[in-house]
Amino acid sequence: MTFRPSTEDMREAPSTVLASRLLAEGAALTCWGPLARPAGAEPWNQAERRPSVLEALTDADAPMIITEWHDHLDTDGAAARSPMRTPVLFDGRNLLDSHTLAQLGFGCRSVGRATVRP
Repeated sequence: MTFRPSTEDMREAPSTVLASRLLAEGAALTCWGPLARPAGAEPWNQAERRPSVLEALTDADAPMIITEWHDHLDTDGAAARSPMRTPVLFDGRNLLDSHTLAQLGFGCRSVGRATVRP
């Protein structure tokens, strides 16, 4: 959710623009941002926050990495895929290895890289 990792800074966070657009299209948002403090502001007052990466992935259709938190790197890929409804991931920071994700059964879309299918 935050502008950059290891901060609570929400100023000009790309996630806010994405969240607003997704909500306008009728999406339900579940998010994780350990330090984010949006204080009930739009659009975050319409999103469900969860306390961990794995909990945020529960029943997810299309998770997005918008901020390069190291917690994403530490998350077990197989454990992350299990609670998801649809194992498709958008890596907006090219943080994860898309070929490794494909071996775990994920579809992965990234910025400036080819789409990888399982």
